Formats: sequence, C-alpha cells, structure tokens
Amino acid sequence: MKKKVLNVLLKLLLKLLIAAVAFFVVTFTVYIFNLDMKATSLLAPYLEKWYDKLPRKQYI
Repeated sequence: MKKKVLNVLLKLLLKLLIAAVAFFVVTFTVYIFNLDMKATSLLAPYLEKWYDKLPRKQYI
C-alpha cells in the first residue's frame, strides 16, 4: 500500500517538475527575444482603431 502511494506521489511530482521546467523555458524564451513587446506592437494598430471608435463623454 505504501509503495503504491509513494509511486503515485513520485509520478505527480515528476509531472509538476516537467510542467515547471516547461513554463520556465517558455517564459525565458519570451523574455530573451522580447516577444511580449513584439506582440504588443503587432496588436497596437488594432487596439488603437478599436478604442478610437468608442464613444466618449468628455473630449480633451
């Protein structure tokens, strides 16, 4: 019984470790290549178009 529980626990920890390493690799890649700002610069024209169409109560 103990061996079975330990085996399940080890498998769970291994999956968590793999998920953590994969998350780190993805976020590190985004950081190194500055992909968040590149994606933002691609989306900026669409977001500006969207927000320019919104009705305003105050005009500056």
